[in-house]
Amino acid sequence: MKDKIKILFIKPYADTIIYTKDIPLGILYLSSYLKIHQKDKVKIRFLNLQIEKSRSELLDLELSSFKPDIVGISLLAFEESFLSECVPLIKKYTPGAKIIIGGPYATTNYEDALKSYPIDYVVIGEGERVLHNIVKCCLSGDDIRELKGVAYRDGESVQVNEREPYIEDLDSIPFPDHDLITIDNYWGYHLQMNLILADKRYVPIISSRACPYGCVYCHNIFGKKLRKRSPENFVDEISMLYHEYGAREFHIVDDIFNIDRERMHRILNLIIESNMKIKIAFPNAMRGDLLNEEDIRLLKRAGAYMITLAVETGSERMQKVIKKNLDIKKVLENISIASRLGLLTKAYFMLGFPGETVEELEKTVSVAVRSDLDMAAFFVVTPFKGTELYRMAEQVYPNIGKDGFGSYYEKSFYESATGYNIRKLQKRAYMKFYSARRLVTLFLKSPLKSYFLFRFAAAVRNTLRI
Repeated sequence: MKDKIKILFIKPYADTIIYTKDIPLGILYLSSYLKIHQKDKVKIRFLNLQIEKSRSELLDLELSSFKPDIVGISLLAFEESFLSECVPLIKKYTPGAKIIIGGPYATTNYEDALKSYPIDYVVIGEGERVLHNIVKCCLSGDDIRELKGVAYRDGESVQVNEREPYIEDLDSIPFPDHDLITIDNYWGYHLQMNLILADKRYVPIISSRACPYGCVYCHNIFGKKLRKRSPENFVDEISMLYHEYGAREFHIVDDIFNIDRERMHRILNLIIESNMKIKIAFPNAMRGDLLNEEDIRLLKRAGAYMITLAVETGSERMQKVIKKNLDIKKVLENISIASRLGLLTKAYFMLGFPGETVEELEKTVSVAVRSDLDMAAFFVVTPFKGTELYRMAEQVYPNIGKDGFGSYYEKSFYESATGYNIRKLQKRAYMKFYSARRLVTLFLKSPLKSYFLFRFAAAVRNTLRI
């Protein structure tokens, strides 16, 4: 038994062309949840290697000086390689520490992770209750392997327990622990998810968890039942960040913020009534065919200066195949409305789904180019394990499990399966979309023009590397 547990959270760094440096909401939620439920029984530190330069030295120092009992690593799929570097150091400096991974990579690749790296446990799905129960077991000496929501090695095999039930009342979760970080370190000129800024003092914030739609490419960390914070609870957090931390721009990163129109209006009206002078953007994208002009006008009144919409494909057939079933015509109408009202508009597109034809790929590019969008991002499809998209990809390219597709520079799944150079199409899409006229318009509409110029220079470099 222990009287106190020391926990070191790590956010890894990966050398990739697209890399944001946003505040890690997931880790901050874990920290606040533990501090509320375990109080003085936990001591928590956080090392974000995304924003540090002397990464190896800092990791060595933190492990050797703090000597944590638990090391928690939050991973996206393309950050897996970090485990090869990090886990040996943890074993060297703190051989008795429990190494636990969580996040999208962990939830979908728990078996590979446990077989490939000497980690102890994988947290599957939503993490607050699971990690809280792990800490309780470490304090009491109980067996962690009995807990819901964990996967672990049992000899040569991997065992995974049923998931911990999701937290239904999101208002019961304390606000993210922003005291765990130095918030000023995240403000300034670097790549962040929204790509455009109106104020350098920005924070990501989330009002709901999960999405009820069945898109084949999505992860399943939060399940499919939408759970929502009350409008009052959500706006209280905005107010706290505004008054106590000086945040002036808020990036709402819900999977589907606008699914409940009445609730969205209540949130926006509360923001308007608060008289807080804030800017709002939606870098994780909204559902574009659920909006109307009244919604867009209210968004603008509340401080929204930019909306992002996830279109994915311009082909109606592919919309059905990927189970997004978006009304493309309605989305294009809303883009035009938002543009007419002076908002910046951005959309995400995905190129190279299993079974997609070259004609459908070209149509997606054409839809983007001919729209009233200010910005477009064209992503090459990467089928991740644990998704329906991965199973679809296996049917047309059985070697996908051997080749693996995670690096930005590797040959894509689509090219491997069909021989078509989709990276070349991606580059051509960017060149066609960002015409001189569109770039001038984007510059004039950008609220923080110095940041626009900074990001534009980086974007040109990245496009040339595709």
